[in-house]
Amino acid sequence: MSTEKPAAPVSDRAAMVVAARQYYLEDLSKSQIAQNLQVSRFKVARLLTMAREQGVVSIRIDDRAMPVPELADELARALNLERAIVVETPHDVAEARRLVGEAGAAHLGRTLNAGEVLGMAWGRTLTAMSAAMPPLPVLDVVQLTGAVGSDLEMSPVEIVRRVALNAGGSATPIFAPLVVDDARTAEALRRQPDVGRAIRMFDTVTTAVVAVGSVEPSTSQLWESLDRVDQERLRRAGAVAEVVASLVNDDGEVIDPEFDQRCIAISADQLRRTPRVVAIAAGKEKARAVAAIARGRLCTELVTDRSLAREVLSILEARREHGK
Repeated sequence: MSTEKPAAPVSDRAAMVVAARQYYLEDLSKSQIAQNLQVSRFKVARLLTMAREQGVVSIRIDDRAMPVPELADELARALNLERAIVVETPHDVAEARRLVGEAGAAHLGRTLNAGEVLGMAWGRTLTAMSAAMPPLPVLDVVQLTGAVGSDLEMSPVEIVRRVALNAGGSATPIFAPLVVDDARTAEALRRQPDVGRAIRMFDTVTTAVVAVGSVEPSTSQLWESLDRVDQERLRRAGAVAEVVASLVNDDGEVIDPEFDQRCIAISADQLRRTPRVVAIAAGKEKARAVAAIARGRLCTELVTDRSLAREVLSILEARREHGK
């Protein structure tokens, strides 16, 4: 036997539409609508109820970018972080990155202090963050890595430029590739005056902002830029995550110090010594990577979305059950 309600007669449906429009869009009271329709107030209430039940009116709550403080607190405790920010995002990956980036920008706007040295890494979510950055206290900004690829919009140089414009301090970019073929070439680049100036600032950074890359599934632009020989070697060594340029295993340990020597970037040890490291990441596919860098003490704070936060907690629960 069908439980569906029969459709309203045409006259009732027309009345429902009029009542719903005046109530929800024109903000009229039920009494005013009753007067307009020349019916009782109780009839108006019944029309509005029928409008909901029969789909004439549908209500959607847009909770995008809304904070989820209870989940954020749980995540911070589970990862042993000083702070976590969790926001609601849709399933669309690009939109999730944008909203998490905006949440990261707002968080930095509230918490950065004048006189700091802000270190900026790069990535798609950090690009979105830099575009949404509010006015900042006067501080200096330094680029933490060289560049991968030729997309100027997503270049770390562009990210540093945008953030520095909002801070009113100096910008120190790195005009060099992130990864080169051998350690000797990397060392020669580090001796270049402009590159060396940035590298000397790494130990003075008070707040670093980093993206998180996953190896499997791959969400890391650094990983995707490597040739298959490097990828296979690093995967066999246990690579699950990438932060700034360091590839780490599930325990957050750098798996290949020799690879690090080929990179123009702040080192994992320098990152661990930085007073504050804010990781910005969106999408549950990065959950294992986020858990790894937190375990390796490569971030002190995290800005993310609900799906990633839930997935991280599931991973940690599974590890506890297996005694890891």
